[in-house]
Parts: sequence; C-alpha cells; structure tokens
Amino acid sequence: MRGSATLDELPPPDPESLRQRAAYWRYLAVWEAAARLPEPVARRLPARIGAAWHLGASARQRSQVRRNLARVVPDASAGDLDALVHDAFVSYARYWLDSFRLHVMDGAAVADSPAEGLGYVDAFRDSGKGGLFATAHLGSWDVGAFFTAQRRWGMVVVAEVVEPRRLFERFVWLRRQAGIDVIPLVRGGNMLDQLEQRVTEQGALATLLADRDLTRKGPIVEFFGEPCRLPPGTAALARRTGRPVAIGAFVTRGDGFYGVVHAPVEVQELAVYDGTQVVAHELEALIRRFPEQWHVFVPNWLADREPDHPVAAAWRSDEDWRALARVEWDQRGPSGRDATDRSQGGP
Repeated sequence: MRGSATLDELPPPDPESLRQRAAYWRYLAVWEAAARLPEPVARRLPARIGAAWHLGASARQRSQVRRNLARVVPDASAGDLDALVHDAFVSYARYWLDSFRLHVMDGAAVADSPAEGLGYVDAFRDSGKGGLFATAHLGSWDVGAFFTAQRRWGMVVVAEVVEPRRLFERFVWLRRQAGIDVIPLVRGGNMLDQLEQRVTEQGALATLLADRDLTRKGPIVEFFGEPCRLPPGTAALARRTGRPVAIGAFVTRGDGFYGVVHAPVEVQELAVYDGTQVVAHELEALIRRFPEQWHVFVPNWLADREPDHPVAAAWRSDEDWRALARVEWDQRGPSGRDATDRSQGGP
C-alpha cells in the first residue's frame, strides 16, 4: 500500500544501477540543454519534436490516443481527429519542454498570463481556511503550478518517488524553485492525512490530478459517457476538510499560457462515489475546451483497461452499468471508499 511521508522521512535510496545512473544523466543533459535554448528556438521546437514523435510513435500508441480523443470529441470527422491526434503530440512535447525550462522562466511574465476564474481560488487563500483544487493531465501542469506560486495560493502537491533518487530530488527541486510544497508518495503513511493537515492547519491549496487512476481500485464513474475508474482522493479529501473543490487547468495559448478555474463545487457532503462523479463531469467540461492539450496517451477507460470487467460488459450490452458500478464501490467498505492512488502526484 502506498501512502506519504515528509521529504525528511524518506528512507535512504538504494544504490543506483548503471541503467539508473545513465537515465539520470540523460535527463540532466536535456534539462541543461533546454534551459540554454534561446526563447525563439524554444517556441519553435515543440512543433518539430511533436511532429517527429507523432510520426515515429507506434501504431498502438497513436491508435490509443485517437480512441481517447474520439471519446472527448465524438462528432469529429476522421480528418479532424487525425489533426487532433497530431496536435496532441505537439502539445505534449511543449509540456515537457516547458517543464524542463521551468527554472529559467520569468515569474512576472508567467503571472501576467490571461486567465478566468482566478478569484475563486483567491477566495480560498484569503479565507485562511485553504481549499482543494482538482485538475487533469491538461496543458502545462508545472508552469501552472509556478503561476499559482506567483499568486501565493500555497499549492501543495503529491509526487511519486521515482528512481534513481537523484532524479526525484531534481523534480522536487524544480517544484520548490517554483514555490510549490511537495509531499512524497511512498509505502506506508497516509497521503490524505498529510493533505488534510496542510489544508486545515496551514490554509494550503491541496492539488490533485483527478483524471487517471493507476491502481484499478478507484470508483467506476461516468466519464465522457463511458465507465471509467477515477481517483477518489479529491472527493475523500473534501469530506475530510469540509472544503469545496475548484476545478481548473493552465493551458498553452500561442507562445504563452492561459489559466482557467471553474466555480467551486460543493461535494463535501456527498458520498465519495457521488463526489467523484461530480468532479468527473467538471473535468469533462474543462477537457472539451482543450482536447488537443489532454495528455493521456494510455488506456484510461474500463473498456480498454479491464475489458472483461462486468461493468464494461454491461456497458457494451446497453445495460444499467451505473448501478453495478455503484454496488461494486459500496461493497469495498469504508477503507476502500477513503482510498486514493499514486496517480495523483503529477504526470
């Protein structure tokens, strides 16, 4: 079982293998190269890298991205869907380049990015009671976190501890440079306990990715009309803290960025299953606005991940799969309903 600890409580890292050492130096080389790129070159590079990535990607990967986006934009023509898939690869390349350049970005320039709905989270901050923010693998997650630091939102995120440890420490350093507090995700401990404490005692903005569940243990809710497992952490944390949830993202627009925050949803009085469903519908509205910037390139829906699951079979047969999904979740008991998952730490 995975939980969380503070950074100081992490156990010593295992000795690095040659492969891990090589991976670290490859990442470091990319970081340094990206940081030294002239701005005009950096802005042109994602289109080239993304196009090459799209061309060189396996047929399986391109097909999966296409299936995912077809669910988001079901009325798209074949040609429009082809263009959308291509643009998704370009957008994902932009995401990574921006992430590698985060530590050399001009905070004032990022803070001047146009946005809508920021007042909702400003109100969380000004209340002193903290709040919850749910987002998706959409747009430029790391730059968005940097943006929130400029507004003193007190963002705290969860990050999975990757190996080699030096690579994880580099990611943590980048986020701390951007003014973001990090909770490492490890075996043992309880992530929700730590997030609850940061919100209720420190007035922090607990931020969770809510569009992917890597554990195959999350509730099966409706997501773009199909059964899909989504992480329950956002709804569970809302119940614990009594705080509403704002849903939003920081996306790219031209060479710059654009922030979007929806009005907070009140899910703290709902069961975790019902709260997760409310969050899912809010995410749908957000992702539909920027489908080419949704960076989910892997199987996400039940029909792709667990095709033999009874709920998937009921959905294919046009039966009442929602009732079946709810029964499955309710049978898991309080411990299962209060769970969260390792996917909520970031992309």
